[in-house]
Amino acid sequence: MEKLKDSLFFLAIGGFLISSFAEPSIAADAVTATQSLKDNQTLVSPGQKFELGFFSPRNSSGRYLGIWYKNIPDQAVVWVANRDYSLQNFTGLLTFSNDSKLVLLNESGNIIWFSNTSRVARNPVAQLLDSGNFVLKENGDDNPENYLWQSFDYPSNTLLPGMKLGWNLKSGLNRHLRSWKSSDDPSPGDYTYSVDPRGLPQLVLRKGSTKEFRSGPWFGEQFSGDPDLIANTVFKPMFFSNDDEVYYTYETIDNNTSRFVLGESGMVQHFSWNDRHWNLLYNVQGDRCDNYGLCGSYGNCNHDKIINCECLKGFRPRSPKGWNMLDWTGGCVPNDPNICRTGKGFIKVTGLKLPDASQFSVNVSMDMKDCKAECLKNCSCVAYANLDISSSGNGCVTWFGELIDIRQVDKYGQDLYVKVAASELATKEDELQLPLFELATIEAATSNFSAVNKIGEGGFGPVYKGELPSGQEIAVKRHAENSGQGLQEFKNEVILVSQLQHRNLVKLLGCCIQGEERMLIYEYMPNRSLDSIIFDEVSRRSLKWQKRLDIVIGIARGLLYLHRDSRLRVIHRDLKAGNILLDGEMNPKISDFGMARIIAGDQTEAKTKRVVGTYGYMSPEYAIDGHFSLKSDVFSFGVILLEIVSGKRNRGFSHPNHKLNLIAHAWKLWNEGKALEVMDALLDNKFVISEALRCIQVGLLCVQLRPDERPTISSVLLMLDSQHALLPHPGRPGFYSERSLPETESSSAGIKNTISNEITDTLLEGR
Repeated sequence: MEKLKDSLFFLAIGGFLISSFAEPSIAADAVTATQSLKDNQTLVSPGQKFELGFFSPRNSSGRYLGIWYKNIPDQAVVWVANRDYSLQNFTGLLTFSNDSKLVLLNESGNIIWFSNTSRVARNPVAQLLDSGNFVLKENGDDNPENYLWQSFDYPSNTLLPGMKLGWNLKSGLNRHLRSWKSSDDPSPGDYTYSVDPRGLPQLVLRKGSTKEFRSGPWFGEQFSGDPDLIANTVFKPMFFSNDDEVYYTYETIDNNTSRFVLGESGMVQHFSWNDRHWNLLYNVQGDRCDNYGLCGSYGNCNHDKIINCECLKGFRPRSPKGWNMLDWTGGCVPNDPNICRTGKGFIKVTGLKLPDASQFSVNVSMDMKDCKAECLKNCSCVAYANLDISSSGNGCVTWFGELIDIRQVDKYGQDLYVKVAASELATKEDELQLPLFELATIEAATSNFSAVNKIGEGGFGPVYKGELPSGQEIAVKRHAENSGQGLQEFKNEVILVSQLQHRNLVKLLGCCIQGEERMLIYEYMPNRSLDSIIFDEVSRRSLKWQKRLDIVIGIARGLLYLHRDSRLRVIHRDLKAGNILLDGEMNPKISDFGMARIIAGDQTEAKTKRVVGTYGYMSPEYAIDGHFSLKSDVFSFGVILLEIVSGKRNRGFSHPNHKLNLIAHAWKLWNEGKALEVMDALLDNKFVISEALRCIQVGLLCVQLRPDERPTISSVLLMLDSQHALLPHPGRPGFYSERSLPETESSSAGIKNTISNEITDTLLEGR
């Protein structure tokens, strides 16, 4: 574009009359009607927090008018004006039209963006505020209600504190987030995040027109399906709904710098700045169950169960074959197809993200008694729930049509009352498909749980030795009231172990469920657990090299069965020496499947918000980010292997010359050519050197920091069996050193730990 002349000129384009003047100096935070903003100029908010100007994304030559943080090194762009049309050079100009509109001109003088306002100001000014809001107003009028236009009404991919995400119901303005097309291209991408204002307002993520995630409705205190939104100390979420507006917003606590971003891949994340980098506070989509409608209609998704989906009580899979193949999209149907006629009552399902539905009704004044009666007499009503849990408890929501996108929520879940046939109300809770032992039988077998018969204690509770009337010896795992594991882990273990059979997996004989008692009955392992031998100087003297090698191979074979060869593909998640049991011939058997997960046949990894496991055995990506995979189990196996050959615990290992843990100590010795120094002194050098070196090398390969660099368990077996194959050099291990870890192991509490190797502040449920 030709250089603008000092004299006034007029350019009529697209119905606008554009005026521009010579280039006087402009105020730091504002531009007036007699000024313009060139590509090499910026506006800076009064408190030096935000900056507005022209920028190019990385790997892009296009120029955009945008807003970013002023004093944060990594340019985090929070708003873009001309998302649809980029400038191709450095000649962009922001100026005013004579009817008070802001316009962005390209080199040809064509308008590529303008502020959408119908009101005219006599003396307009555009100012960048410390909130990050770019406002067009009458000069001297700071009342937000009188703004002619503001960038906060037209978000890009970022929600800042004080911004509104939602609808102005009078004007029809829909403030929503739209992802960038890519990290190099701020043009509108595939994803939108917005408020659905119908009936029960909720936040919805869409890819195109397809729902990908929904928050569930706001129920007075939080969104029904997003409890982590309020479980933080950085920002306070708020939701407002009235006749004029319905919107979500948030404010920061202690003046923190934070932003809410819709990424180009559809991830909705909240970040906080800590003077050095952006910390991820939380992902809105925390796990697989956040995928919209994963379990289909009337299906309930529980991420903490080994099989994520189950039908609500009174319903069955529409396609049993599909459900057996872990394809839940068909959802569930009522056991009684005439439920509209036979529905005589409700079952209460607790702790839920309430369902989506094609039709529902809201009555803000009705109490729960009348709500139930209203749903019961309406043949089409399928469920009801409380509208507001924060105050009086009044308010009624009733659903019609199929219920979809239900999930179990760990915290702050809602109660849903689902209509079922009268026959369902008379049935008891489904029994587990396993032999059931009478409590009296187990009491007699263990001498009434005598302390003499107690042989151990785990995360589930104490373990007792017993003897059945037939003479068979058994091990009884009795659930403890203070256990960090509950009914869900109990069912997980029963369902999973009953379907797995391998010589290196412990055999489950049955269970006992009576009153508050829950017990698992296993075959008795006379040599107890591996940790009771390998970490005891007296006991492990009898554990010669060949037997140690046999134990390593046996554990690997059991893990191979879980990862590849069983009908169910299983990630154990809590593999440790204490969960390896030894039979009379010292054959290893993997036990304790309460935390295990089944994954689909083509799936290799997953994610959870609830990190469970044992310090010293958990992989870094699992402990820090909640990512678990087949390679997480491989990491745990590598730790066990190094513990077996050294006779030392990884956690609690000490050395006079450094503060490294066992795996880091072994890696250090390996790089110094002194790997054999890690071997257990009680072996008295009575081992095959090549086998010992291979075991150490394989162990170090398994505990590498990056999951993709660790071998699969099938490769581990090949490497251990072949004495001539060349193995890769092991890289730096995960959790290279540890500090400030608690000395006691507990499965009942989340403990915040600081773990070095550039990994800090991790919420764990450790044991």
